[in-house]
Amino acid sequence: MSRSFFTSLGKTALLALPACLLLSGNVFSATLFFDDFNVSSLDEAAWRLPTGDGTFFGRTQIKPPEFNGQNLRPEVTGGTATLQLDTYNASDPNHSSFWGQEIQTRQTFLPGANGVSIETRMRFLNTPAGGLVGGFFTWGYDNNSGIRDEIDVEILSNDMTAERFLTNVYNNDTFNDAGDSAFAGLPGFDMTEWNIYEIHWLPDHIQWLLNGLQVREQIAIVDDHPSEVRLNIWAPNEGFGVAYNGALQPTDLAGNQQYQLEIDYVRVSSVPLPPALLLFSSALTLLAWAGRRRS
Repeated sequence: MSRSFFTSLGKTALLALPACLLLSGNVFSATLFFDDFNVSSLDEAAWRLPTGDGTFFGRTQIKPPEFNGQNLRPEVTGGTATLQLDTYNASDPNHSSFWGQEIQTRQTFLPGANGVSIETRMRFLNTPAGGLVGGFFTWGYDNNSGIRDEIDVEILSNDMTAERFLTNVYNNDTFNDAGDSAFAGLPGFDMTEWNIYEIHWLPDHIQWLLNGLQVREQIAIVDDHPSEVRLNIWAPNEGFGVAYNGALQPTDLAGNQQYQLEIDYVRVSSVPLPPALLLFSSALTLLAWAGRRRS
């Protein structure tokens, strides 16, 4: 590197540049998706509302956007989106199932070379009955093979006082596979308060974070299918034992009860480079600049 390069740039500035990059933190982090629901209705260019096959799971059918002329889209107001489960399913004449809601990103994501962070801030409203699941998860599915990838955060209303939530991961699994589930949490965790749930989907491992603190890491199983981000509220059957509650039962219209999952925002972003790689990248940039100046 020539003396003229140091003279023109200044030694102090040269040494300070990597530190500035480190202090900036997110200089190599790009937002891939963001919705803070600061509008009057759900952005259906960003979100899909599922219909048809695959919208019935556990004891719950997911509401279509409309039914018999009635708008069933999630409520978006005051900067939040609210997903609702009704114990009365208007499309079920036998009154044997619940009516839940789900939103799915139209965009799909992969970890790439450095990984992606998938984050939401959500809570159960009021005090929900036992037997509900509030889900935040990735979903990649191959229609030809019937194989799925999935990374889960599930808050279970059965665990209102347990200070924990359920995590799970599926990689190249069928619907008969159980995945690799584990409870995670922190002292004082309350699912009716605002909490930030974050999934770091990295090339060689997965991390779950609660309010910025890592609560689980999985190294052996890493998903590799392009995946949507989904959020939902539903009621499982006995097959999901830790989440099922027999006291929660479907009702007719007169007995309808409503439970809500409120979502403040959803963000997907690339994971910032670790400090060592950030410094290395900074050095390469400076060397490239020096080469251009000499040429």
